[in-house]
Amino acid sequence: GYYIQMSEGNKRSYVSKRRQQNAEETRRRILASARRLIVSKGFGGAKIEEIANEAGVAVQTVYSVFGSKRGILLELHDHLAAEADLTALQAALAAAEGNPPQQLRERIAFNMRYYARGADLIEAARSASGVDQGLQEMWERGEARRLERFAELVAKWDRDDVLVPGLNRDEAVDIWWALVSPDMYRLLVLERKWDEKRFADWVFGKLAQLLFG
Repeated sequence: GYYIQMSEGNKRSYVSKRRQQNAEETRRRILASARRLIVSKGFGGAKIEEIANEAGVAVQTVYSVFGSKRGILLELHDHLAAEADLTALQAALAAAEGNPPQQLRERIAFNMRYYARGADLIEAARSASGVDQGLQEMWERGEARRLERFAELVAKWDRDDVLVPGLNRDEAVDIWWALVSPDMYRLLVLERKWDEKRFADWVFGKLAQLLFG
């Protein structure tokens, strides 16, 4: 009886694991399909039926996994942060405690990873902002999150009294907002063809001087 129970337990565990892997693969396929269609057609032009068809799943599957097209878009946005390794950023910031320039470098490195992986989707959201409600929402959500996260870091530096004398928090955040923006990345890396290391080093040099003196 013991061996039969063990065997049945292993089988259930195996089936459960396979089911989970299949669900994750389905999710990935839907996200990849949605991303291609949203980038090429815009949020409004990408239909759930097309997304499902390209992903090789039923329309109902898309709805059951994401709830709505907006749900897909928000997950795509969160997926970019995961791909850029937000967890690694948080660990790196903690490890660089007491070393503001290194924390600045780590923050810039995260943004570079984020922009490199999401350039197509970010550009679609930027260019459609104000026209396409779904993409505008994604753009605003991304920019608000970028602002909030850096504002937290600036507030800490301000409390530790490491900012340039006379530089207030809001101004420090605004300087970051402008220099480490998807727009600046697009202008210098995508359009002027700077390599990413050159861009990251340039941004760090400017910001370190403006923030810390």
